[in-house]
Amino acid sequence: MQTAFAVDLPRKAALADVNAPLAVAISAGSASLRARIEALARRSGARIKAETDLYDVLLLGLDSATPLPASTQALSLLIPSAASVCVIWTGNAPPRGTVSRLLRAGVAGVVALDITPVRLQSVLSAINAGLQVIDPAFTREQSGSSFATAASPEELTEREQEVLTMLAEGLSNKEISSRLRISTHTVKFHISSILGKLGAASRTEAVSIGMRSGRVAI
Repeated sequence: MQTAFAVDLPRKAALADVNAPLAVAISAGSASLRARIEALARRSGARIKAETDLYDVLLLGLDSATPLPASTQALSLLIPSAASVCVIWTGNAPPRGTVSRLLRAGVAGVVALDITPVRLQSVLSAINAGLQVIDPAFTREQSGSSFATAASPEELTEREQEVLTMLAEGLSNKEISSRLRISTHTVKFHISSILGKLGAASRTEAVSIGMRSGRVAI
């Protein structure tokens, strides 16, 4: 029986036209789930491609009934190494530890099927930019998993949280300065503090950590 993971290795469609909407391919264990994911993706503005075509992100439909290999190593063999893969989870929340296993296996994102089209658009853009994205509800469900038991980053101040959110929106220091009516020097100070508290080496990593921890809404 063919599994939901049986896909060809993709090539990046966005390389051909950086201004074009992101292209996605869809893999799911049933025609009905595939249709639901496709409808969501179309509403987000994504272009739907066949798994053998050029595309940017593979949307992989999974649920609690999907049999997953017991080991992370075996699971990683089923995730296309050349693909950016976003799991669209349907039904009950993933069993404890499932999300962290998927991430270690190479998945770039795990979100619920009831995500809004606008948020899915943001998720796809973040994944295509090299970030990992996790539905905040799933991070809470995974208490006891590897990423949940890691040392929690320090809490951000209200202003730092505002700056982090704007970093996630892709704003420059000057744009953040203008929006918050503070100097660019103060913006740099806040960003430096954010990086230190989150243990991040760059703005991109800080946004990624913010998404994984639920500090940045997806």
